[in-house]
Amino acid sequence: MKRVVLTGLVLAAVCSAASLTWLGSLGTPYAECHGVSTDGRVVAGWAGVYEPHYAWRWNAVSGMETLPPLMSGRSSEVWGLSADGSTVVGTGFVDNTSNYRGFWRRGDSLIIFGTLGGSVSWAYAASEDGFEVAGSAEHSSGYNHAFRWTADSGMQDLGVLPGALRSVGRAISLDGGVVVGWSGFANMIHHAFRWENGQMVDIHNPGFGQSEGIGVSGDGQVAVGAWGDASMTPCRPFRWTASTGMYDLGTLGGEWGEAWAANYDGSIVVGWSERSQGNWGAFRWTAQGGMEDLNVTYAQLLTPGSVLRDAMAISPDGRFIAGRGYNAATGRDEAYLLDTGPIGVAEQKPRIKGRIDGVRIFSGNQALIRFRLDRTCRVVIKIYDSGGRLVARPVDAVLEPGDYSPVFTLEPGGGDLLFCWLELGDAVYQQRLIRVR
Repeated sequence: MKRVVLTGLVLAAVCSAASLTWLGSLGTPYAECHGVSTDGRVVAGWAGVYEPHYAWRWNAVSGMETLPPLMSGRSSEVWGLSADGSTVVGTGFVDNTSNYRGFWRRGDSLIIFGTLGGSVSWAYAASEDGFEVAGSAEHSSGYNHAFRWTADSGMQDLGVLPGALRSVGRAISLDGGVVVGWSGFANMIHHAFRWENGQMVDIHNPGFGQSEGIGVSGDGQVAVGAWGDASMTPCRPFRWTASTGMYDLGTLGGEWGEAWAANYDGSIVVGWSERSQGNWGAFRWTAQGGMEDLNVTYAQLLTPGSVLRDAMAISPDGRFIAGRGYNAATGRDEAYLLDTGPIGVAEQKPRIKGRIDGVRIFSGNQALIRFRLDRTCRVVIKIYDSGGRLVARPVDAVLEPGDYSPVFTLEPGGGDLLFCWLELGDAVYQQRLIRVR
């Protein structure tokens, strides 16, 4: 599926001051956060100490809401959120045994992923629009293999590093083209990998005992994660680029730490670190400032006794950070959203002026077509069958900048060979459409 991508200037959003919002824990003693949207208005994760765990999605309007489990009464966890906030991915039990499957959820639409020949799978991360997913699934060999799923082609086995037995895909770039994770050998040693264009590359530093890739920058050029000795005790955060290789980011004073996420260009990394023995805190790392304890930088936002324990997600511009912390007011480990406030001047970044992701047909002939505008223009969308017959005209209007998801009905009997004619002002694009069953 071809995407139309144009470039332009985007101005960094600015707020008057930093702020901290405790999102809650669904009444349980514990909640984890595993994604924040670009605009900071959506956060997702899971909550609960014992079975069952509860998948949740928070938005600025309705707060934290429980998402339906794959099977009533069993655990379900969100491990990834698309940058546009529309899609969550994760894993949940599908029966009363130990079988669990990765899932993709967008509004009322649900896709439960299969496996690579085994019985279980796990979805860890989603691309900007949610139509590409990284995860792992049990292979027919009995070992997990990393996978990349797309709405176009389904689940793709990414394989393992040479000589390895297993692999896990933990993170995916905004455009869905790069996957980062780790691959394991028979001696239980793990090496971080970066996958792109069908090739899995070992990015492990041979001077380290082992390493695991956990996060990737939005542009796919920076990988982050944890490294350690053969036992990974302790483990420490790393950052990798093609030019520098894998290197240690240090800690906040203790021995332990992990890097979990990076902003668009990888210039900001977040995670957790030991500050002193047994004392954990959320960190932000930059090339200019090195390791920074968020509990110190934003101490004015914390009530006495409250602690930001980890930082698991960051928005592409670096403004919004989400994670888990101890809220002294409730006595619980809750999810939090930190708005760090102004992020500076305008930056030149690739941005999308117009994009159409295709028709997703989830049931019957009901179809969703999704597109985005960052300029006002006349939009005309026409749907044709393979014989050139016009079968639908869902949009014909002047639209303001924003995200649009018109739903329309295809005539009964329509085949898969459909084409979309997209007119954005004077530009015209033709694109083949797909079905998701």
